[in-house]
Order: sequence, then structure tokens, then C-alpha cells
Amino acid sequence: MPQLNHPKHRKPTSIWIGVSVVFSLLVVALTSGCGDKFSDLEVLPTESYMKKPGDFLGNTYTIRAQIDSQVKWEKGVGRILAVVPESGGSRLPVFVPDEVGGNLHIGQRYEMRARIEEGGLIYVESLRKY
Repeated sequence: MPQLNHPKHRKPTSIWIGVSVVFSLLVVALTSGCGDKFSDLEVLPTESYMKKPGDFLGNTYTIRAQIDSQVKWEKGVGRILAVVPESGGSRLPVFVPDEVGGNLHIGQRYEMRARIEEGGLIYVESLRKY
């Protein structure tokens, strides 16, 4: 009768335990915010931006802000909103394309991934409520 403590009988169990541990770590890594499209970005330096928006062209930032007002909306294009940044400073105009923004209301707070476009336009690439 074979002994169950023999090393040959423990190998498959050890392999399955190892595979289970690796799989569990992978699941935790994928669900814990890795690859978050906001966390790796610098916060837009609002005051510097307001003084010289051209210095920021082509850069991407995160902006945490509350919607203050809707300046303009065009069906199929998007909205221009005035937002008040959490970091302080003046209201900022941001453009939110229709495909990015759904129902946006005054007073709601969003974290935005935004790129500074030609003319200093703050173009929102994605957003999420907070």
C-alpha cells in the first residue's frame, strides 16, 4: 500500500496550491485599482493654468471639481461647463464631449481626466463621480 506522506504524492497538491496563490494574487491586482486612469496623473495647477494656459498644451491632468454651471450644450457635440476645482482657484471652463458625459447636473462633483488642447481648452477625456 503506498504511503500518502511520500513526496511523490505531495507534488500535485503543491502545484495546485501554487497555481491557486498566483491566481488569487492576479485577481487582487486586477481588481484593486491597478491601471486606474486617474491615479497616475498630476493635478492641474489651476492658478498657473489661468495665468498661462498655453504652457500646458498637450498635457493630461486630473481635475477634481464641482459643476457650477452649464455654459453651452450642442446635441451630438457636447457641453461647455464651468467647474470649481477642489484645489481652489477660479472657475474653469471644460469641454465634455457627448460620448463622455451622460447626465451632468450643477452641484455634482467629478474627477476628470483632461487634456489641454489648442487655445488652452480643457478637453475632458473621461470622468467619474466622487
